[in-house]
Amino acid sequence: MKFRTTSQIAFTLGAAMGFKKIGCSVVLVLSAFAGIASAADDSLDNLDRAKSLYASAAYDEALTILDQISGTPAPGDRMSVAAYRVYCLLALDRQDEARALIDRILHQSPLFVPSDNEASPRIQTIFRDVRRAELPKIARERYAEAKTAFDRKDPTTVRQFDDLLTLLDDPDLHDWSAAADLRAVASAFRDLAKAVAAPASPVADFKATAPASQPLTPPDITYTAADSDITPPVPLVQRTPQWRPSPSEAAQDYRGVLRLLIDRAGTVVSATMPTGTRPAYDQALVRAARDWKFQPALKQGRPVSYLKIIEIHLTMSAP
Repeated sequence: MKFRTTSQIAFTLGAAMGFKKIGCSVVLVLSAFAGIASAADDSLDNLDRAKSLYASAAYDEALTILDQISGTPAPGDRMSVAAYRVYCLLALDRQDEARALIDRILHQSPLFVPSDNEASPRIQTIFRDVRRAELPKIARERYAEAKTAFDRKDPTTVRQFDDLLTLLDDPDLHDWSAAADLRAVASAFRDLAKAVAAPASPVADFKATAPASQPLTPPDITYTAADSDITPPVPLVQRTPQWRPSPSEAAQDYRGVLRLLIDRAGTVVSATMPTGTRPAYDQALVRAARDWKFQPALKQGRPVSYLKIIEIHLTMSAP
């Protein structure tokens, strides 16, 4: 009886101690959350103070506060803190620092533009000048990152190319001469990545009516005209179907795009037409393109896989 009583007491005390420990853990967790919430509230209050100081032309004081909270801004405020730091630097005529910060902002968020309600026309002009100078470089960097993701079969490839295509539609890139070519290549890789990621099914190689293509497996590295130090593939056998337009078709021009994935042996492993001309001709052209042979593309003298984009133009004089 005595042993049994002692065991019961020990169990009761242990249970009480365990409960006490759990209670302490809950208190500690709640305290941590309270600290995080308090820090976020302080950051938000400080951002509002900095905005108020900026509006009252107290640029040095505003910048001091912004510098203090730039390392740990509240969620969603990171870009706002960085933008107001730029506004203060420009107001203080610290042009080089401001432009360097704009460059960092654009690398993090290339689509960012200052709000008309916050930035003066002068600041917006400076932002636009930096964007026009930096966005082409950022677009090339994003292309290189997306293409590397494609080569290693990264599941984020499609999203990366979608983001790049969105960037290439930015108004500040409309005058960039290389934008159209990069858009065509990025679109081709995006569509190819989708085809590779999709489960095997009898999907047409081109819109609506083409014969089904075989499932694709991307090669280790696929090059394009956008890559440097690449000798493009040279056609060896390239028979094209004859264009026989109807009387109504003969009076019109038709333009399309043919994409070819050419392997290291110079064989066409995929032929697609994302933009068609006339359905019957598109079918014939894709069937013919699958039999084309090329001298493979070369990088430093070694054969490599290549994604070739060909513009198709059908007129009365076209074959």
